[in-house]
Amino acid sequence: MKKQEITLIALVAGIVIASTAFSGCAGGIFEEPAPVDAIVPVAEEPEPEEVAPPEPVEPEKSAWEMRFETWPMAFGFANEEGSRLIHPFYDYDEPDETETENNAVIDSNLYDEEYEPENYPAGAGFDPDMFSLAIGTYSEIWPIYFSKWQDETRGNNGRENANNFENLPGFVFAQKEWKLTDNKTYLMTGMDTLIDSMLAIFPPGGWKGNTPAMADETVASIEKYMNRGVVWAKSLAVTMDGGQVGIVLFERQDNDMLFSIVYMDERKSLFWNNPAEYDETSTWRADAGEEPGRFEPLLLARFQEGLLLILTWRAPEGETVVVLYEEGGRFVQADDLFFARYRP
Repeated sequence: MKKQEITLIALVAGIVIASTAFSGCAGGIFEEPAPVDAIVPVAEEPEPEEVAPPEPVEPEKSAWEMRFETWPMAFGFANEEGSRLIHPFYDYDEPDETETENNAVIDSNLYDEEYEPENYPAGAGFDPDMFSLAIGTYSEIWPIYFSKWQDETRGNNGRENANNFENLPGFVFAQKEWKLTDNKTYLMTGMDTLIDSMLAIFPPGGWKGNTPAMADETVASIEKYMNRGVVWAKSLAVTMDGGQVGIVLFERQDNDMLFSIVYMDERKSLFWNNPAEYDETSTWRADAGEEPGRFEPLLLARFQEGLLLILTWRAPEGETVVVLYEEGGRFVQADDLFFARYRP
């Protein structure tokens, strides 16, 4: 055999041996591809879940709000004899109408002559047994007790006054030992904490109910503090420690009117400001002209949070109760404790 043929055979054999050895190496770079069925699919990333926004957090209630929610406080007015109070109440489900001799609308299944808790008007949300005291003008205190539920009669003319007392629907309270002032508004309560915190207040002009003018130096300090002239300033009540409650009417500026209820002592001054637009007949109250109306204090009390002042506000259209509490160096009105009597 020729030398060239031997060389060619050897070369071919070497290539075959090398190829066989290379393809058989475990873990070699050129592994045979895996079957299609054996390929594990790559999982798709899940879409992010929708997260509900957090529910709004109710603001914490102030100490005053907590007091007003837990205190038993309501308002009523006296009949002509001064023997009873009524807390008018219209917001209930009407019973089936049954006419009686005095035209009262009653349902004996709901209302008994003798009061029972289950016989409240539906949805009343009012527990009359919580009230045992009535506080009148200048903090006069009278014991009271719940007497009965009174049904509305067809003779009700809509006026919440002593003349219409017998025709109004509401909770009636009795007072036998002393005589209440007829047609007067009273704060009803039963809370020792409120009574213990009361400050004694007296009419500044004696017990005849006069409202004398404030001292000139007091008026001058108010004008400086408010940067506005004063038309008149009257004292409504005084305290034993030198404090006083008053009402101040300020000078008109264009059509801007202003009056304020103020408490002043040696340490502080608190104002409840009432701006209004000038109206010749009804600036603040209907048919009262440009005058604020008549205020009478029921209660002045001191708590850790500050002073609490409750007054009645009478005008030709009727009488409302104003509840003021000290906050941030001023008086703020508690609107949730609103009470109004129309045409008293």
